Amino acid sequence: MPRPEIDVAELIRDVNATSNAVKDQCLRARHAADAAIRSDRAAEEAKAAAQAAGIAYQTIRAGRPRRRSPLPRQATLAAGTVAFDGVACYFAAQALNGSQDSTLIWTVLFLAMLAGGEIGLYIYRDRNQRAWRILACITSAFVVLLGVLRFWFLATTGTGDLIAAFVGAALFTVVTAGFLMVGYRTLVAAETPQAWRARRTAHAARQAARAARAAAKRDAAERDRLIEAYLRHVRKVVQPTCAVEQLAVEFAVREHLSGRCP
Repeated sequence: MPRPEIDVAELIRDVNATSNAVKDQCLRARHAADAAIRSDRAAEEAKAAAQAAGIAYQTIRAGRPRRRSPLPRQATLAAGTVAFDGVACYFAAQALNGSQDSTLIWTVLFLAMLAGGEIGLYIYRDRNQRAWRILACITSAFVVLLGVLRFWFLATTGTGDLIAAFVGAALFTVVTAGFLMVGYRTLVAAETPQAWRARRTAHAARQAARAARAAAKRDAAERDRLIEAYLRHVRKVVQPTCAVEQLAVEFAVREHLSGRCP
């Protein structure tokens, strides 16, 4: 003969009737179960958002598969290559025979011109080849102009040896062009600004998903702790005839308090 179905609601009412403390513990367990359900739902939504952000980032990245390096790091390295040209620009600025302050101002302007040329070459590389070629010619001419200024400075302040002045100016020019090219290649290897923003969004979404899942686990652990404490009172009221029946009663009460059954 089949065992009659357990009336969980009536059983819980009987257990709660034993004392107000037991009833309060039941309510706290139900509230914890509701919080666990909300946290689990929020964790699933955060996981879905993180997956969507990751797919969006991979889609954007697939458009430029060779540009994989982080943009902030590459921009910092490129700025460093421009800064290394500071000495060469300072020598070129000294050829203008100005005061110390004006020499420093010209040095900063020369560095700004080199940085602007480097950034412009990076921007127009994939947008406008004609503008890129024009800017490359202008930047190259500016590097040569700096070399001429350095030659003039070395020729007028040195021993009068034009060959030595030319060699020194040429070396400075090659170094300037080399650092400029290294900085440009560094920027070319960097991810696009759109990919950088998408990567940041995906990273933030993954962190939010991990935090939401951790909160859901904490809420689930608190729910289980309160339910287990309440089950101790259930065992005192109900005296099953066998272990199987006891497990069935505890399972039914646990499912009811956790909100997994009506």
